[in-house]
Amino acid sequence: MLNERTKLSLLCFLLLLMLGILAFAAFNAFQSVQSFQQQYNAIKTGDVKAIRPWMTIHAISHIYHVPEDYLYRSVRAGSPGILRDVTLYEIANRKRQPVGQVIRTIQHTILAYRKEHSHSFTPTPSQHTYKKKHLMPGRT
Repeated sequence: MLNERTKLSLLCFLLLLMLGILAFAAFNAFQSVQSFQQQYNAIKTGDVKAIRPWMTIHAISHIYHVPEDYLYRSVRAGSPGILRDVTLYEIANRKRQPVGQVIRTIQHTILAYRKEHSHSFTPTPSQHTYKKKHLMPGRT
């Protein structure tokens, strides 16, 4: 049997080990949240650098407002109906290309589409512009 001092030392060691593991997990969670926020902001602003291998052309088309068939033609991937749920990683494997090359092709295609259709991306003023309210006489 272990004496009381040894038991207490072992318990303190295990407690410190658990605290270390907890701190490590919290730090990794914090970094993951920051990374997610950066990626979300990049996607929200339309940054094509946010495209990842797990994305599908359908999702990219929706996020970046580019027609699906335009993207499919750029990577020469085949029919949109068949490949709707296929990731860029799977497309790269089918074409025997590095996934980075497929992603760069998609990025260049999106930028080219934006350049060709820049007039459709300029915001138009809404009909409800800020107008000064007309006050009734005698009221402030």
